[in-house]
Amino acid sequence: MEGLILAIFILILISLHFVFFTLFKKGKLNLMVSGIIMMVLAPVIGFSSGALFLHFYDWSSG
Repeated sequence: MEGLILAIFILILISLHFVFFTLFKKGKLNLMVSGIIMMVLAPVIGFSSGALFLHFYDWSSG
């Protein structure tokens, strides 16, 4: 389960990067703004995935 959560986390960050770069190429978004958005969203997504790790952890395994 941990591998799936980590893969989804990485996939979300890469897809956000791809979307921001595409919007930059079209001239709709500045790279500075996309970097700031990414800096704000990465810890939020990281905290959420950490909460999922704790939720799905098998506490009986030690």
